[in-house]
Amino acid sequence: MQTETGISKRLGWALVLFFVVIYLLPLGIRSLNVPDEMRYGEMAREMVVSGDWVVPHLNGLRYFEKPAGGHAFNAAAIVIFGETNFAVRFMSALLAGLSALGIFLLLRSRTSIQTALFSAFIFLTMGLVLGIGTFSVLDSMVSGFITLTLCSFYAALDAAGKRKLGWLVLTGIFAGLAFLVKGFIALAVPVIVIVPFLMLRRDWKALFTLPWIPLISALVVTLPWCLAIAHREPDFWRYFFWEEHIHRFFSQEEAQHAAPFWYFIPVLIGGALPWTLVAIRPLRNLIREHRRDPLIQFALCWTIFPFLFFSASSGKLATYILPCFAPLAILVSLALNHSFKEDRDQPVAGSWAIKFFYILFILVFVVFLVALLLGAFKVIPLFEYHIFPKIIVPIFALFVAIRWLRKGCQVTDGITKNVLLGISISVLFVGVSIGFPSEVSTNLGIQNFLQKHRNEVDKQTILVGNSKTVHALCYEYKRNNVYLFRNKGELRYGLSFPDAQHRYLKDPCALQDLLAKRGSNRLVLVIKSKPNDALRAELPKPNHQFQWLKIWYAVYEPLTPKSGKK
Repeated sequence: MQTETGISKRLGWALVLFFVVIYLLPLGIRSLNVPDEMRYGEMAREMVVSGDWVVPHLNGLRYFEKPAGGHAFNAAAIVIFGETNFAVRFMSALLAGLSALGIFLLLRSRTSIQTALFSAFIFLTMGLVLGIGTFSVLDSMVSGFITLTLCSFYAALDAAGKRKLGWLVLTGIFAGLAFLVKGFIALAVPVIVIVPFLMLRRDWKALFTLPWIPLISALVVTLPWCLAIAHREPDFWRYFFWEEHIHRFFSQEEAQHAAPFWYFIPVLIGGALPWTLVAIRPLRNLIREHRRDPLIQFALCWTIFPFLFFSASSGKLATYILPCFAPLAILVSLALNHSFKEDRDQPVAGSWAIKFFYILFILVFVVFLVALLLGAFKVIPLFEYHIFPKIIVPIFALFVAIRWLRKGCQVTDGITKNVLLGISISVLFVGVSIGFPSEVSTNLGIQNFLQKHRNEVDKQTILVGNSKTVHALCYEYKRNNVYLFRNKGELRYGLSFPDAQHRYLKDPCALQDLLAKRGSNRLVLVIKSKPNDALRAELPKPNHQFQWLKIWYAVYEPLTPKSGKK
């Protein structure tokens, strides 16, 4: 027994190390993405600078698409770690780790510790979880709190007395935090999981008695901010409820990110890779043989009903179904462990998948080597754009992944084989995310581009951007007063207020007027514009300019010298 405990502790610390290496250490290496990461980084930065932790702002404008909670968490990370890329992404990674911890704690007392750790590992190595958990969007945070909400609720079902009360209070606290991150949707998900599950179990008493304690604790968490924002910004709840929830969910013609009903099917299959290639047959067997098991039923309700709920929405993004991956990881781990024990006369689950990735990675490795040779002979411009040093990282990661996959092909233990598969995929993901040449994409490389021209901007410089560049200008140059040229984009609502309308430049004439009034201040225009764009003929010629991919950086020097200078 002592030996098993020692092994479990070592495996637990190994999983913590895996999380630190794969999730945390690379966070600050990559440039921030536009618009998402720059948006959330800037909103958190403005929250810290202004000291206003109640009203969300972006570029100094009211921004009411989400509550203030997610931005406050990001702001707290900035306070702790400074204004760094690491800080902007930290909360996404932390909540992914806490989700894995919640899964582990849920299974620890209901299965073996090894199975609980395996389930947490599967969750952390699912493609979409890994991608979003190392990327600054609010979905990782809200999914994490939803996961903790449902794990706490299920724990309350088995508990009694003060422990039951404690778990129910935690359920409400986590649900309240999820609401503060993303609003009413975060409360809807636990409801559409818990109600069908209790109905399936015919636990009518629990259905009508258990929700009250979580509801009270959720109100304690959320009500102070809800009242504060209503007092400060009376229009917030109208806009947030009707425009961002009702209109977005039901509107067919004007839905943001409109997609068909089946949109999330390939997202779920692809997002759960590599485990969708491993667990199809084991999952089928598990559900067929243990469909009356309460934990299996709870995980199925947790996977299916949120999936259907988000599929019914008019607007869809891949990140919306992130809450479905925690229960899917639970089901996959239980299914694989069941397969390892029961199907001893069958090939170990994951055998063909690990061979598939082994062959695929070798072919990709060969392609990389061919690309290096072509670059050496200047057939492709690897060396011209400083891409070569960066692609060495994914090539090395690919080599390491191949070594792990080769070892996985040789071992016979099912869990070890599948752990090696998960590690290999994760190592390659980190290598590619670190080494991907951001210079080839405006969305990925604009942060570095703006840093190179930081000397063009001082505190008095007038900044003008458009909907494609405003997030980056605000975050990189630490400004909250950038003018919007032509496209309002997601700042449309904030620009509708009388105190902000002057920040919108509708057409070239409005920009020319601002140029004529710049006086002793430099004006820097950074917009998405190709060199042959007809717009440039309508504007005065800048004193100097830079073109990078589709980004035009135009500098207009002051019309008059600054006071004190001759």
